[in-house]
Amino acid sequence: MRQNKGYRIWKRVLSVLMVAAMLATIANPLTVQAKTKTVKPKAVHGIANTYESYAKSISKKVTTGTTRVYLKQYIALSYAGCIRFTAPKTKTYTFKISGLKHPAKKGDLMGDMTFYYPNEYTDRLMPKYVKTKGGTTNELNVANPKPKGLYYANATQVYYTSRTGKVKLQKGETVYMSINMGTMKFSKKSMYFTLNIK
Repeated sequence: MRQNKGYRIWKRVLSVLMVAAMLATIANPLTVQAKTKTVKPKAVHGIANTYESYAKSISKKVTTGTTRVYLKQYIALSYAGCIRFTAPKTKTYTFKISGLKHPAKKGDLMGDMTFYYPNEYTDRLMPKYVKTKGGTTNELNVANPKPKGLYYANATQVYYTSRTGKVKLQKGETVYMSINMGTMKFSKKSMYFTLNIK
């Protein structure tokens, strides 16, 4: 039986729509993956009370959005690095650190991401305080897995698998984040975590 012209056109349109749907399904994960940036700062421990010129030279720049940060060991069982963020406009920014991943299977991680800003008179880095659910602090304590049986003097010191801090920044203002992580399981490979800024 011969198919009429209308049926053939409808069948062709349906085929085109099916192909478009398949391409959208394949492309979507690639699009999400492309939005996640990657940085690998130098293995340097601590920037407190150092000059901004030094901190800038050893840190990696991060921007708004999602970034995967890789840290190398600076000594055995300790990972460290420094990143910096410059506000593109004046607003309150949210910094979320999560997804700590040890390179070894069942590896543990525990540490903090500490905020600093350059003093306008001395150019030395000073603590930059951010607001969290537990109160105001300049460091976000994180761990994976979450530790048990620890004593905390206040709510800002609690270790969670993810922590969020909010701070208002002026356009062009830069904050530095020093990350230090300890582990009980040795590995020569880098650890990583996810940082989301919005």
